[in-house]
Amino acid sequence: MATGTGTGAVSGPPSWLDLPLGIVGAVLRRLHSSADRAALRSVFRRSWRAGARDYPPLVLAPPLPLVLYPNFALASVFSDGAAATGHRVPLLAALLDGAFPGQCIGCLEDWLVCTWLRLSIPLYPTVGADGACVLVNPFSGEKVSLPSPTATHSCGAIKRSVPVGNGDGEVVCTIHADEYAMALYKAVLSAPPNAGSSSSSELDLGSSCVVAAVSQRKGEYKLAFCTPETPSWCVCEGNCIKSHIDIEFYQGKLYMVDTRNGDLFAFELEAHDRVFPVVSLVERCLIEKLPSAEDGDRQTYNLVQSLGNLLLLVRYFRESWDQFVGVRVFELSFNSNPWKWIEKKSLDGESIFISSSCNKSFAASQYEEIEDDRIYFLDSLCPKFNPKKSDSYSYCSQVYNMRDGTISPFLIGTGPMSSYLGFPMWFCPTQ
Repeated sequence: MATGTGTGAVSGPPSWLDLPLGIVGAVLRRLHSSADRAALRSVFRRSWRAGARDYPPLVLAPPLPLVLYPNFALASVFSDGAAATGHRVPLLAALLDGAFPGQCIGCLEDWLVCTWLRLSIPLYPTVGADGACVLVNPFSGEKVSLPSPTATHSCGAIKRSVPVGNGDGEVVCTIHADEYAMALYKAVLSAPPNAGSSSSSELDLGSSCVVAAVSQRKGEYKLAFCTPETPSWCVCEGNCIKSHIDIEFYQGKLYMVDTRNGDLFAFELEAHDRVFPVVSLVERCLIEKLPSAEDGDRQTYNLVQSLGNLLLLVRYFRESWDQFVGVRVFELSFNSNPWKWIEKKSLDGESIFISSSCNKSFAASQYEEIEDDRIYFLDSLCPKFNPKKSDSYSYCSQVYNMRDGTISPFLIGTGPMSSYLGFPMWFCPTQ
């Protein structure tokens, strides 16, 4: 091989990095799977972001929704179909390699909220409680620690009682509780971490990342708030937090629905001691009663934001939870007193994804792989959700068609995953 630098030198084989950035950008815009985008990014590295930045004739559309399995594997179910077995994300899998397993309980944009069980000797009284909670970005590798869901404090508890407007009872919020042991099953974020960060340590409720989470342990429910900067959770209890609930941040408030009876509550927050998010106002929302169900005799409720509106999804069942018979979608209208639920017959180009720890509206009309006006359910209320040993799928999602009212199964994965705790979750990243 020639070693000189003159005209006789032999160049090496062509490299992927020699591709013009215009071609990289064009390819990038045609990849709808996060896994495919990650593969391209690993090849081009520095030119990846340059390709997205320097050739912007089209805004890069969000990738297709992913399924995050309980073993922290991500699967592109809309590009790979039922064969999507998932690829473990190293950063997330590291949480699972300890003696006690973890799970994901929420997400926002590219961030996941992960917990794992507490190792305690003796186990009682914290058995089944979470020992840690962290925000993880599986694409950038960033991690942000949150206060432990199980803790003791000796600095003196701070309590606040807030009466429930238009309702009965009160909500009691405690900061630095002497001890608490929570098992979180869902978390929502008001903003991504660092979104409202500045040189000041004061909490800005309009832009800072506030985490709201729901705990269910030993039959007791709690609603809790924190930020990445707080040393402990603000733990809330009350008569309106006595059963299974769903939560959603919307226009600066946290809305909470009782998933069994549909009662809706609004929580306003303020900063205590400049850094702690605490409840300042609780109201039972005065809303016209929902129309009665025609086909079902039992129902459950979920909240989701879509196109700037707050929606309530009502899932109907007949005789038992195994007989899923229909869905109705209502938009909350604030233009009357009392407020009204206005039924929607279309999702306006969106599809909605509902799982036990993440509800998300997605602009499906941009893609061929997914149809709009569909609602994809992925939780334990789906009939045949968990497979038998002889079945060749991991989970059975149920898809409701808003246009004709039909319900269809959507099989995910290639085999049972019963050895892992927790539930799968829809994940809709931005990159």
